[in-house]
Amino acid sequence: MLTLFNPKRLIVGLLYACSVMAFAAQQTWDQVETNGTFSVRHEAGFVQLNNKGYLIGGRGIKSVDELEPSNLNWRNLSPSPLELHHFQPVVWQDQILIAGALTGQYPDEKPVAHIYFFSPHKNAWQQGTAIPKERLRGSAIAVVNQDILYLIGGITNGHLDGNVSWVDSLDLRTQKWSILPNAPHSRDHAQGVLIDNKIYVIGGRRTLGAQNKVFELVEEKVDVFDIASQTWSTLPQELPIPRAGLSVYAEHNSFIAVGGESANPNKAHEEVHRYDILQGQWSSAPSLIQGRHGSGVIKMNGYLWIASGSGMQGGSPELDSVERILADDMFK
Repeated sequence: MLTLFNPKRLIVGLLYACSVMAFAAQQTWDQVETNGTFSVRHEAGFVQLNNKGYLIGGRGIKSVDELEPSNLNWRNLSPSPLELHHFQPVVWQDQILIAGALTGQYPDEKPVAHIYFFSPHKNAWQQGTAIPKERLRGSAIAVVNQDILYLIGGITNGHLDGNVSWVDSLDLRTQKWSILPNAPHSRDHAQGVLIDNKIYVIGGRRTLGAQNKVFELVEEKVDVFDIASQTWSTLPQELPIPRAGLSVYAEHNSFIAVGGESANPNKAHEEVHRYDILQGQWSSAPSLIQGRHGSGVIKMNGYLWIASGSGMQGGSPELDSVERILADDMFK
């Protein structure tokens, strides 16, 4: 049977192909040229407060660097009062809170004895309450919910040993600490997200430098703490590529695991995976241009952003790049 050439069908087909290509092109991270300079760092935090991004902490004593997304300007603020690294920053009452950090040099870093607050409005640091001595650790997960700080996991002896599954809470109004049920898995170099009154603990590892096992004991399980019932469970679906030093972000009953490091000494992970809580499954998401670990993912002006971090396993190279992607392209 003879098929006649149909120019209208060809045009429609070409338009459809172009729209698919354009949509696919949007689903990528873009490297952003920013104005001014920031201190490169890793094992640090990147956190959003009042629609500005703050690079904070990291190995060595660094200034806090503020990113204004509307004009892409960096502003250098006060340095930390001591070296603060290996922590997950959180926000409470217009302040950035750091708890469960390490200080000092690799491999026998020490847990920081107090929590610390940084106020961007005042450009000032303040030492907060002490962490109970018998519960001191660094590289811990930190999450705030309704004036309660939750501190999960961590390591007591730098990169040598002492992985713990401890869970503590601090009432930030009364300064009272409480011990909660241990997590199912001990881990350090992990992060957590809060969704629907539950804390999801993602990634990390058991760092055992004293046994020459620093990077390889990564944790693939995702543990879930139900705040209301004070109970733990573990998702049946494992992190597709287990890694530590990753960054996490949650939205629309989903969370993403971004970058990280594992046993490969040649590069940090560029992979991004998304977990849909309602469907109970992982999927691949757009990968970073440059793999990195020891940073954070934040949302500003409709974009997800990541900055600095380390581009290989360990501490170098510290990256001077910033990437972003439309949040709607990540969370459909």
